[in-house]
Amino acid sequence: MDSMILNNKMYLLDGSFISGITPYVDIDSVMKHPLWGSHLLLNNEDAVIRSHKDYIRAGVDFLTTVTYQASIEGFQKYLNLDYDQSFELIKKSVMVCQQAITEENVDRNIQIMGSVGPYGASLSDCSEYNGNYIDTMNLKKLYDWHKPRIQALVEAGVDIMLFETIPSIIEATVLLNILTEFPNHKACLSFSCKDGNCLSHGEKFSSAVEMFWSNDYRKQLIAIGMNCLHPKFITPLLMSVKTDNVNFIAYPNGGGIWDVTQNCYDDTQIYKVSINDLKIWNNKGLKIFGGCCKTDAIEIARLRSLMDDLLV
Repeated sequence: MDSMILNNKMYLLDGSFISGITPYVDIDSVMKHPLWGSHLLLNNEDAVIRSHKDYIRAGVDFLTTVTYQASIEGFQKYLNLDYDQSFELIKKSVMVCQQAITEENVDRNIQIMGSVGPYGASLSDCSEYNGNYIDTMNLKKLYDWHKPRIQALVEAGVDIMLFETIPSIIEATVLLNILTEFPNHKACLSFSCKDGNCLSHGEKFSSAVEMFWSNDYRKQLIAIGMNCLHPKFITPLLMSVKTDNVNFIAYPNGGGIWDVTQNCYDDTQIYKVSINDLKIWNNKGLKIFGGCCKTDAIEIARLRSLMDDLLV
């Protein structure tokens, strides 16, 4: 797997789970649910499989589990499951991906990324876009909250961990420390960034890359980057990095920017990624690209064709 990522090809990640599931569910009820889609593993597995299959048909190389908002605590609180049932439901997310891949029977290698969202997402107050909780949170509690999520995904046979929308260096460090307990497993680390320079919590993106790409964590990282941001920030963020030979991952929002005050998307800022964008990013080391919020299978298929043209 490691050597596959290190070649010159760019790999396609899937898009938003919410956008992908929209044709198959009452999307308003999913959006309003505190588990933001991961509860569908329990009560609408078929819809989850169908959304995965749409992304497979769109041409992805990586499929993401529906576990961004999944946690033992969350499943206990909102689905009335016990610890073991909650643990098994997280594991099920990998099996659902495997089933979708098997049933589609495509002639390319599709890897499963295990989505591990930040603690802030569970607070349902947009904390993943500022990371303020990290300033007062007990780090042992943060470790205890994340550890079983990662362990469940490992036990289920996930190919790669995807630590995503992480707003601070501290939470990233906790996650990567947990990863060292599973030395045979690899991960991508993707930050939430507030502009073209800084993580959501305020640390410089370039400092975070330098810190994690040039020490022991590097042994288990296959890519580092950013997600859930406007595409216009990708170029300045990548260009800010002076560390050599970094493999980057990026998957921006497809439509507009989340407006924290209005609690909705501001669609006036829609930006369509072009082949010229991909060329610039590829030259800087972008290896994995896909979509975050408001990116559906149609857009992922468009990105597939752009990537294929890039390689010609």
